[in-house]
Amino acid sequence: MEIVSIEDNKNNIVKKDKELVHSARYRLSELGIKVVSVLVSMIRASDDDTKTYILKLSDFKHLIGSSSKKTFDYVDVLTDELMSKPFSIGNKKFNWLSYAEYHLGDDMVSVAIDQRLKPYLLGLQKNFLQYNIANILPLKSAYVIRLYELCKDHFMEGTRYKKSLKNVTFEITVDKLREQFEIPSSYQYSSGIKLRILEKAIKEFKEKTDIQISYKEIKLGRKVHSLHITVRENNKGSNDYLSSRAAFIAYMRENFVNADILRSVDKYTKREMMVSVAPDGKLYDKKGFDFDADRSNEMWDTLFLMAQNDQLLCLKQGTLF
Repeated sequence: MEIVSIEDNKNNIVKKDKELVHSARYRLSELGIKVVSVLVSMIRASDDDTKTYILKLSDFKHLIGSSSKKTFDYVDVLTDELMSKPFSIGNKKFNWLSYAEYHLGDDMVSVAIDQRLKPYLLGLQKNFLQYNIANILPLKSAYVIRLYELCKDHFMEGTRYKKSLKNVTFEITVDKLREQFEIPSSYQYSSGIKLRILEKAIKEFKEKTDIQISYKEIKLGRKVHSLHITVRENNKGSNDYLSSRAAFIAYMRENFVNADILRSVDKYTKREMMVSVAPDGKLYDKKGFDFDADRSNEMWDTLFLMAQNDQLLCLKQGTLF
């Protein structure tokens, strides 16, 4: 079994097939979406199957920001939700989890992602959304998290072949938003969708994520029919890659896999090395040598310091040097 430590892996990258972003119809709690995303972020490019993961209850408490002694009760409700609230893609229905087992003496619970989700989570070579999970963990609404994924995907797609684009605008009807997010009819547009989703997203995205948005209402008669949502990069949010060592590492893992990051001479072995990031997120030397955990931590410290001092050429150029 692979042990999932939410605290240690809160800067992992989430990858989802675009159908999960644009076509899946479901409604989960804020916490349900976050835990699913944590599990998805643990899937590696080299995995050929989903795994059984162990969630530490201490890490779970950190995720929900709780000091309560009733963590087991939270987890019990959550696993019920993820195993009993199916979501739909076209004419197919899935559950997020297929299995859960409690280890009360060890303060852990093991869970398994439904095997039928493999095509949407494994072996993704194209048509997928990718983002740093640190962007959604601070968000305080399930609907806002889903809107982040939708906006992030449109931004990534729009700038994929035209890096110079500063913003991307897409249109979505209010009815489509209701259907996809399964927003209940009790949510009126003005008091529900506009106030509790769109306006909340504007504030939270700017403060906590790597994108920011604005929107324009398109009316048919007196009714708001659709939304023109404009997405732009947010370098001033809490996830600015130089705001912390963790944010920097996450940024490098997301954008510089197998790239030439630093050419230097190893101070211990005196041999030339070319530092890079492997698909699993670990640092390695492209000249054939691996770093142990202590050396990797030291190397990350060096790279972060160089980036802060504007000395890391791959960041300045956006390419190899």
